[in-house]
Amino acid sequence: MEFVPELFFWQLMVTALSILGIISLVIGYNSKEKSFLFYFVYTFFLLFYFILMTPYDVEWRDQLYTTSFKSLRWYSQVIYNCSYFLFFLYFLDVRTHLYKFYKFIIKVVAIMFSIASLVFLYSILSVKPEVFDFFYIYIFVPVLFCFAIYTLIKSFFLPGRLKYFFITGGGIFIVFAMIALFFPIMRWRIFNIKPFFIFYIGIYIEQFVFAFGLAYKVKLINLSLLEKSLENQQIKEKQNQFLEEKLKEKENEILFITAKAEEERISRLKSKFEDEIHHLHLVSLQNQMNPHFIFNALNSIKFFLIENDKEEAIYYLNKFSKLIRIILESVQVESITLEKELSILELYVNIENIRFEDKIELKINKPKNSNLKNIMVPPMIFQPFIENSIWHGLMLRKGKKKITLNFSKVENTLVLKINDNGIGRKKSMQNLERKFYRKKSIGLKINKERLKHFNQKRGLNYSFKINDLKNEEGKSSGTEIEFLFTNPA
Repeated sequence: MEFVPELFFWQLMVTALSILGIISLVIGYNSKEKSFLFYFVYTFFLLFYFILMTPYDVEWRDQLYTTSFKSLRWYSQVIYNCSYFLFFLYFLDVRTHLYKFYKFIIKVVAIMFSIASLVFLYSILSVKPEVFDFFYIYIFVPVLFCFAIYTLIKSFFLPGRLKYFFITGGGIFIVFAMIALFFPIMRWRIFNIKPFFIFYIGIYIEQFVFAFGLAYKVKLINLSLLEKSLENQQIKEKQNQFLEEKLKEKENEILFITAKAEEERISRLKSKFEDEIHHLHLVSLQNQMNPHFIFNALNSIKFFLIENDKEEAIYYLNKFSKLIRIILESVQVESITLEKELSILELYVNIENIRFEDKIELKINKPKNSNLKNIMVPPMIFQPFIENSIWHGLMLRKGKKKITLNFSKVENTLVLKINDNGIGRKKSMQNLERKFYRKKSIGLKINKERLKHFNQKRGLNYSFKINDLKNEEGKSSGTEIEFLFTNPA
């Protein structure tokens, strides 16, 4: 069988273009990479052109050339050349690096394709295929040639190595295509080689270089995917590490909150137990004081019964029962109002006045600007001081006996001064030392403890102090108990 070079090169090109087109389509479809899809369009219409130019004698081609579609072979070159430039844009990622140039190519390709399509349509409708032939050879091809050269020059300004595949393949194709097109027109010959063989060689070399370029791009894509995979892995590891740290922080926070809640619970229980202890202590102190007071009050009633008539005894017994009822009620509460405490004090002095025949004058100067109902004090807090004033100060004094309560206000402190005109503490102590039996006073000691626990529980700062009063001559003129009811702001 005789070897026919023309048939061999045609078959070689058709096979190569078919294989490259299918491979490009598969890769482009799977990777969504547009450069492979446009390369498929480019090879498809280039293959279509070669089929139209088949060296075999086929009837359909001869019939096609007798119709107005005779210029279809040139129009197919318009399509694959336009696809060639779109392939160039995405193959070298021109949009990212030279955006203005990218927009320029898009516009030029759109204009060239639109004009060529309109001329081709006119040649079909007017049945003048030679119009499109003339347009393609003398207008489209020169413009295409200049535009292709300009594109190759601009490619040098793009980064990366992919540009060298395009410049090499595209440059060789342009040279061989121009030789194949214009040498016959100019009646030039190169070693009697047919122009179409020159075109075959240019296409073959271009496809060979582009195949390597596409393979290199696949490698770059894989490297990029690998880098992204590694980067995603690193990001994932960092996120996992970050989440672990956050989880640890949350665990520590939960442990801290749990420990704090437990600490607060224990603190509340401790506070509750302390409150109960304080309450029990106050009740205990108050119970210690109440029998002492009741004993003294009963002595006064007994003295009155001995010295006076029964009607008066009944009158004072009623007062005493009322006072006892108040005392019993006070055992069940931790605090009463200052106003109620003063009324108890008045009742107590009335009973003590039994044996003094109403010689003790009690005067309470209540404040004008202070509401005594808003100030809470421990029950029976003043009674021990009044009792001491009566039994150790006023009882030994001759003449008028007075107890005066004066109120004043200093900032957030209400001041109460309880004054008596007794013999004073110094003479009282001297008299006590001469007695064979010394009665030990527990009222003041109990009061100190009561105020201490009352302050702790309510966050107050109540206090008292005892002052000796002097007259103008410097002699003792009585005793003063100064109470300070301070309410911290």
